[in-house]
This record gives sequence, structure tokens and C-alpha cells, in this order.
Amino acid sequence: MFQTFKGNNNSEDVVREDLQHAIVARYIRFIPLYWSQKGRIGVRFELYGCSYWADVISFDGHSIISYRFRSKKMKTLRDVISLKFKTTTRDGVLLYGEGQQGDYILLELRRATMELSINLGSSQDNMIQGHTSVTSGSLLDDGHWHSVVIERYRRNINFTLDHHTHQFRTNGDFEHLDLDYELTFGGLSESAKMGFGGKENFVGCMERITYNGDNITSLVRRKKVDTSSF
Repeated sequence: MFQTFKGNNNSEDVVREDLQHAIVARYIRFIPLYWSQKGRIGVRFELYGCSYWADVISFDGHSIISYRFRSKKMKTLRDVISLKFKTTTRDGVLLYGEGQQGDYILLELRRATMELSINLGSSQDNMIQGHTSVTSGSLLDDGHWHSVVIERYRRNINFTLDHHTHQFRTNGDFEHLDLDYELTFGGLSESAKMGFGGKENFVGCMERITYNGDNITSLVRRKKVDTSSF
């Protein structure tokens, strides 16, 4: 966002300017365009922000958060999952869910690259495998905040990392994601470790975790989800 501000023309008056839109930024850069010809060049400024509430959850590599479904099974045609994270470790599971029919969704860091794996079901009759895996980004262990958004409608998926979107279609013939009991954040459940052995838990911070309209970080703060292993 670019915006031009007009300063004062003497050394006493104070000029106040407001941004046109609210922003969340890591850096703000000021570029002088021109200055008064009546005296010395100088600049002094102060920045005033507004209140910003962020629920940040820290993971130590031994803890996971379990988001239990209201019913034992969740069968969805559309999903929207989003979160922000920062870490200095190269590997770790951010999100996992599985179903007894073989469906699963797995979001993890592998060698500082984000990888999304999803399976909507495999057809044994036609020998069609439903497993689909897509990678995005690099050097994501830099200790800075990164954002992830997963948008799925049937077999079509938009996988967005830091505003860069990868569009793809899942393999197989099925369109629903059938999950049982829960989604876990920060690592694998005990039952999943048998099928995905060797995967490390996430070490770092997450915020703004949402799943299909539910604010998971807010639920954690209000103790509405299972944090017994957290």
C-alpha cells in the first residue's frame, strides 16, 4: 500500500495523517519525495497503532491439540482451513485428520518446505489411488510468520502459501473427505503414528487457526477443545 503525506513548513507545527486502511505490517518504509526550500531538511515522526488481538499458541514438540467433531464422523464436500505459523525447525506436522475408510489430510513441514497430502479415497475395483501430494515454498524455518490457506471443493483444491496459490485436482474418483472423531494440530494422534511413523511434531507458534468457520485458537483459549496432551 502506498500513500503520500504532506508535512509541515516550519519547525513548530505538528501535522497528523491517518492511513486510508488499517494494516498489519512487519516493516513501514518512508520515501521522501520533496522538501521545503525554506531552510534545513529534517524529519521527525511517530507511529500510533490500534489494538490488535492475536491468540498465539506455542508448541514444544511434545504437545498436540485435538479438535473433536460434534459427531463421530465428518463427511464434507467443501473445506476451508487456514492458519499462520512460524518456526526455526525444518520438519513437523501442523495438521492431521484421518478416517477409517482410508481418507486423510496431512499438512507438514518437510525440509523447510510445506507439503499437503490428501486422500479422498482409493478405488480397489479400478485400481485408482486417491493419494495426492503437493509441495510449496522453501526456507520456511526462518522464524518469520507464514500463512497457509487450504480451500477444497470436491476434488478441486486451492493451496495458498504466503499469497501464492497452487491449484490442483486430487487423484481418484471420490469427492467427499471422510474423517473420524478429530483433527489434530501440532502433531499426529496416537492411532496415526502407526501408519505414519517417524514424523515429528511441530515446534514453533501458530495463530488464527480456523477450520470450516470454527476459530480453533479461540476455542483453545476458552478451553472448548481437548488440550490434555498439550
